[in-house]
Amino acid sequence: MTDDELRQIAWDFRVGLIGETGSPEGMCFAVSTPLAGLLNFYGVPVELVESDHSDHPGSGYLEHWWIKLPDGRVLDPTFDQFCSEEPVPVYIGLPTEFHRERT
Repeated sequence: MTDDELRQIAWDFRVGLIGETGSPEGMCFAVSTPLAGLLNFYGVPVELVESDHSDHPGSGYLEHWWIKLPDGRVLDPTFDQFCSEEPVPVYIGLPTEFHRERT
């Protein structure tokens, strides 16, 4: 499955849950968990990941949920809750500071 196809599936799924203009804040688990199940059903072996951010200075949250793709990249369907200038609703790419895996 291509990145464009993954991004479209994630966007459509997200819109179905929180609407096109709904806030993604605090919705990472609610969107990522069933989306990971759907992608696995489609034959994309993804993993649901929880990041602990209790040590992040000024953070208003303690955890963030996202999807790890088979190649190690991130699929984050609620990434725009962290973007201030140019929101990226669905992020696909290398892990960022918001995508640390628990050890």
